[in-house]
Amino acid sequence: MIATMYKRRMKAAFALSSIVMLIGISVFFIDRPDSLQNWLNLSSIGIVGLFLFFTGVSNQIKYNKVKDIQIHESKASLLELDHLVLKKDLGFFPRLLLFEKSGHFVGTIKPIRIPFIFYPMSLLLRDSLIMALPITYGIFSNKGNVLFTFKRKGMKKSIVTVKNVHGRKLGEYVQEDWKSLVNIKGELRDADDKLILPVKVKAFSGDFTLTDSEGRQWARFYNGYFPHEYTNIFRDVYNDIVELSDNLSKHHKMLLIAMIGFLFLQRNQ
Repeated sequence: MIATMYKRRMKAAFALSSIVMLIGISVFFIDRPDSLQNWLNLSSIGIVGLFLFFTGVSNQIKYNKVKDIQIHESKASLLELDHLVLKKDLGFFPRLLLFEKSGHFVGTIKPIRIPFIFYPMSLLLRDSLIMALPITYGIFSNKGNVLFTFKRKGMKKSIVTVKNVHGRKLGEYVQEDWKSLVNIKGELRDADDKLILPVKVKAFSGDFTLTDSEGRQWARFYNGYFPHEYTNIFRDVYNDIVELSDNLSKHHKMLLIAMIGFLFLQRNQ
């Protein structure tokens, strides 16, 4: 799955580079630059095309380094893990690939039941704005089975409702979207609207250490930290790994993973 991820990135970058270069060549022959400003405008198109091309080359190098590494699907349940590696995947809408740090594929977080009218918006909006759309996201196992879902609603605040596969509400994550530029604040609540975990995330780095009222740590993330011994598998400069408590109930683990998934999906990269 890791090799497939890099291969998709490589193909997308080369395809976009070709399109941008064709646009630049077409502009050159249809309306040849006759001033410094026009040459600068045309050069900017070429720079974008070259940037995309070298992005493709970079991902091709990463793909070649990992394509022969045998990495099998994880045999562990997503809800049993004490950590998650989250990688943004390509798509019209934000989606995440979930791994163990050993490289074993765990599952995905991706949208389901997307209204057709939202597709044009996906070309114009950044991830943080796309996540404001009322789209249901599913957390899938590595076998493709839906484990649970979440959906955002609300204007001034994000209300993310988490449900099991039978549509029964498990709880909500409520996030104050506009009150602070320094920290993202929210609350994880159960189905009876009882507070179970206060959430505070640094807005710029995304760092968080989530601790409940009894002092138990539920999750921790430090942007930029990743065990060096696993960088031969994960070849990106930045790899996100979240530490998870293994002393949570299945119910609370679902709510926690849904909340973390929402936070990482709305990050702009």
